[in-house]
Amino acid sequence: MREWQQDLVMYRITPAPPKMELQEYIELFCKDKDEKYFLWFLHYYENTLNTKVMGWVQNYAMPGHFQDMKQAFIIGMWKALQEYDLSRDIPFVKFKENTAKREVHEYIRKMRRGFTVQSFDEDLRLRKAMRLFYENEEKTDNETVEKIAKEIGTTKEKAEEIIRSGLQNTQFIEFYKQYADEDGEESREEVASDDSSRPDVLCVKFEHANLVMDVFEEALNYRERALVSEHLAFCRECYSTDVPDYENPDYKGNPTYKPRKPKTFDELAFDHRVSSPATADSNYRKALNKMKKKLIETGYDF
Repeated sequence: MREWQQDLVMYRITPAPPKMELQEYIELFCKDKDEKYFLWFLHYYENTLNTKVMGWVQNYAMPGHFQDMKQAFIIGMWKALQEYDLSRDIPFVKFKENTAKREVHEYIRKMRRGFTVQSFDEDLRLRKAMRLFYENEEKTDNETVEKIAKEIGTTKEKAEEIIRSGLQNTQFIEFYKQYADEDGEESREEVASDDSSRPDVLCVKFEHANLVMDVFEEALNYRERALVSEHLAFCRECYSTDVPDYENPDYKGNPTYKPRKPKTFDELAFDHRVSSPATADSNYRKALNKMKKKLIETGYDF
């Protein structure tokens, strides 16, 4: 077997473990804390994992990094498993997705950036600097650079270095999440996901995420939860940001996953029977303010 073929079956077990639903392996692990159940899970999940990782290899043009990306994803799954709570009734294959993806993106960030980014905060500063650069029509005169430097809290010389690095790397760094509605009207939001793999940071982020999810459920009524989740493109039941794509199955015939599409305020106004998109926008922001007020009451540190 060739080396690249061996990478596809890194977690194959011979003889094969008992065949169950994937969630059953996770439930057994949570009850017995026996790592063999996670290995059994990987044995049957590996084909799906290979498809995911190969997609990143192709999208980021990083041949030769398949094995490392695969290992990063598995590390992310293992971290997610340590925090997984069966009582939330969320399938593990959904729950682990964000944490596992962050590990892969952290690996890509470290391997592909020409500018050394030592921390998550510096990574966000790079993205913010490039957002401001493009918003200022890509000008590099002293006045514009000084304005950007002030916004990101650094010197003019450092801002110039950051912008140079960003220009070298924008072919693979997404500074915005961009989408369009059915009428072709485009919207976008800044990408600022946490790519940190530090355990202490991940722990704090996880606690914050749990608190926000609790407040989402407690502070908002059903209609408000629907409005917020549909505009921000996540499932209000399991908080997943992906949906099955049955039209583009993997090579085994299983559905792949694609990002949920955020609904515009035009769509929300129609779906929720409100008078106008402006009203939908207003109701959405009121819901967010209710969440913020509740978070402040709990002592959440913004």
